[in-house]
Amino acid sequence: MAQESEREGSAKGEVLDASIIIEGYSGLTTIFGVIEHPPALGYCKVLWPEKEDFYLALDLISRLRLIGRPVGAVDVIVASMCINRDMKLVTKDNDFEQVKKVEKSFEVDIIR
Repeated sequence: MAQESEREGSAKGEVLDASIIIEGYSGLTTIFGVIEHPPALGYCKVLWPEKEDFYLALDLISRLRLIGRPVGAVDVIVASMCINRDMKLVTKDNDFEQVKKVEKSFEVDIIR
């Protein structure tokens, strides 16, 4: 198991995606990250979606489909949660680049 550690240089306004927390980094993640990697419940704080997140997710997925770039439902909900809270998502998942194409306010840091 990866050693628990803070992401270097992490800001208060960051949400760590499952692709990051699976490596043992601690911080704020979504319930979806914890579902993908349950051990994170022991070292991450959990952000839960609200009704407004689902409304925004529906809008985003509609816009993504219009440009022929659909993204998985969970990814769109995670992006919506970040957008609605004015937080940056830290991930290794390139699918989130598609969301940025339809929502310029979405801040995402894709770690390569």
